[in-house]
Amino acid sequence: MSNGDNTQIGYSREDWESHYKNKDLRWDLNEVAPPFEHLWKKKNIRPCKTIIPGCGAGHEVIFLAKKGFNVTAVDYTDGAIKIIEKTLIDNNYSGEVLQQDFFKIDCKYNEKFDLMLEHTFFCAINPNMRQAYVETTKRLLKPGGYLVGLFYETNQEGGPPFNTSQEDIERYFCSSFKIESLDKTPYSVEQRRDKEWLAVLKKVD
Repeated sequence: MSNGDNTQIGYSREDWESHYKNKDLRWDLNEVAPPFEHLWKKKNIRPCKTIIPGCGAGHEVIFLAKKGFNVTAVDYTDGAIKIIEKTLIDNNYSGEVLQQDFFKIDCKYNEKFDLMLEHTFFCAINPNMRQAYVETTKRLLKPGGYLVGLFYETNQEGGPPFNTSQEDIERYFCSSFKIESLDKTPYSVEQRRDKEWLAVLKKVD
């Protein structure tokens, strides 16, 4: 792993693949993140066309598929794709699965999604790619579309996961999104207590 301003800081695709090969998914909660469950109960968000980047094992994919959402799951690792495809089949749910670099998603998906669900993807990528993340999200969402995300504040250097503060979220997203809510969630699992910002961001037309 490189340091400083090197564009290779963080994990390569091969690094992530090795985690799946060795069944070392230490970041995985083995369930949908509880803050999402509480948010959905509170907001009663209607089923819509949704994209989930860096979906990993796909707990959020299944969570939304069960609720009738039209879900597109994105991950560039073979290990993650195999898991989510099998899980969808085993549960008899439909969904589009893309083995794809999020930042290179085909332009045919431009403004195709009402919602993007973010869970530990922003903190997993090279921090130098954060502005590209915002631009890609803006490209994929319809006018008035929403980004709902959990952002991880580690208060530590290095990563992944890379520290994401309230100031980081506001700085990167304020020019392209209206921040409808941004709060530390009280519903995190114990190991993430007081470390997760739950954000509801609306794309500015």
